[in-house]
Amino acid sequence: MEHKIKIDKNNRMSVVFQELNKMREDPVRCDFKILVGSEKILAHRNILSANSKYFEAMFTHNTEEKKSGEVTLKEVDQVCVKNCVDYMYSCEISSPYEKLGDLLHVATMMQLHEVCHGIIELLEENLDPESYFVTKKLSSMYNLKSLEERCEEFVLENFEEISKLEDFNDLGQIEVAKMIESKKLKASEDVKLHSALCWIKFNSDDRSKYANDLIGLVELSKVSLGYRRHLIESEPIIQENKDLLVRLSISVMDSVNIKPIKLRKQTTNTEAIVVFDEIFGHLQCFNPSDKSWTQMQEMNQEMKKGRFSAVTAGDFIYVLMKDKSVYRIKYSDKNANWERMADMLESHESSPPADVYKNWIYVIGGHNTCETATVEKYDLDLNVWAKCHDKLQPTKSSEVIAFKNKIYSFGGCSSDGYLDAVDQLDPETGNWTTVGHMTSARGYVSSVNAGEEIYVLGGYTGKDLNTVDLYNPQQNEWKSLKEMLLPRGWFRTFAIQSEIYAVGGWPTSTNSLERYKIDEDKWEMIEIPEGVKLGIKESVKIQLII
Repeated sequence: MEHKIKIDKNNRMSVVFQELNKMREDPVRCDFKILVGSEKILAHRNILSANSKYFEAMFTHNTEEKKSGEVTLKEVDQVCVKNCVDYMYSCEISSPYEKLGDLLHVATMMQLHEVCHGIIELLEENLDPESYFVTKKLSSMYNLKSLEERCEEFVLENFEEISKLEDFNDLGQIEVAKMIESKKLKASEDVKLHSALCWIKFNSDDRSKYANDLIGLVELSKVSLGYRRHLIESEPIIQENKDLLVRLSISVMDSVNIKPIKLRKQTTNTEAIVVFDEIFGHLQCFNPSDKSWTQMQEMNQEMKKGRFSAVTAGDFIYVLMKDKSVYRIKYSDKNANWERMADMLESHESSPPADVYKNWIYVIGGHNTCETATVEKYDLDLNVWAKCHDKLQPTKSSEVIAFKNKIYSFGGCSSDGYLDAVDQLDPETGNWTTVGHMTSARGYVSSVNAGEEIYVLGGYTGKDLNTVDLYNPQQNEWKSLKEMLLPRGWFRTFAIQSEIYAVGGWPTSTNSLERYKIDEDKWEMIEIPEGVKLGIKESVKIQLII
């Protein structure tokens, strides 16, 4: 008769896996390598297969990885890959909170379902206003329905705090409207109205058209009288919208039985131009409404030494350097310092052609001596870069502008000379198309959108140009306008109200600005006050805090 011997299975399994894990220190005793970044992770095929359907499929079929005994993983975090492999040997895994998105990406790829579930639980347990937007993005990215539902509940419970965060302004109109009109929203009518106005003012040129519908979701009669009076007297969005002004005024009269008063219209411009001044080594702010100049934060040493390009996203100015480094600063905070962000994946040389589209910074092609077709984009929430489809041909010194859900690349140079092509990127599909041609081949042009058309200005073809062309993308038609007063190449242009500003131009016009009055088809120089000496390396447009 056989007698069953009692053995602690869990302890035995733990000992076996500990020994297997020790064997990973000896390359001879391992039969597979995972190469990721600078890491070379040793492992056993059987352990990988037993834990991961991803590796099981790799070893079941006659793959190159099975033959060579190694696999190279790209566009994943090497620390997270090592953590996942270590988990297969120890059944234990941990991660800093800020790395959970990267870890979820690796665990999903390797089909480590227990790890994925654990990350989801951790994200849900640590859900707060600061983490809400990243958690919501991950739930949508990986189709995590339960976490997505929890995020929807959370934002309705914590709307007031979340609506004050910068990321709230990046939401779409439908999403904001859905929150405000929800019967489950735990927020006062004052908070609803204030959040709607802040969202509109973040990009008033594009969002003013939503004002009637969005503010119409608020019960104005329940908004505090003091706030309603403030809006009538001081808020441009209300004052410049006849329907809203009437509705708000009537709601006040209904509440306190007074006659409407004549209101002072607020005309202060809320947009300004910031230049990177190499003479004083600081950012200098030009306010077009009163033509004043204000010194802002100091450039860091890297910016003082070389050329770069810059864009504005929310309250931040981002600077893209020749060595692939990226910096940002909160321009509204006079005490803010430059912060180093994630480096670009590829070099685009001294002034990478870039623009902001939705929640990404796109960098397209190269500049100066770097001729490349490389395209990459930066996620403003996650601080990560990702490769995109290459453009149609390698270029340098082209102009990039986002316009109506597309991104356009104008002209530039290649090994064959200057180009006149207008190439269009559809960010949703990643596809590139040549949609037209400029009036002449050139590089270093500047562009700006105003209304339904794009202004394409200046450029270089052996000498700087002062041409101004108006491009209608829908009709693919060009129209020549009044030339700039100065020839300019490698410069920036900005639309503020009904005017266009041409700023700088390297190397011949680094100390000048001029303004184009669209209604009058007229250019005029901006007078630089005595004591203000400019050497403009780069410039951006910002929102002033009034």
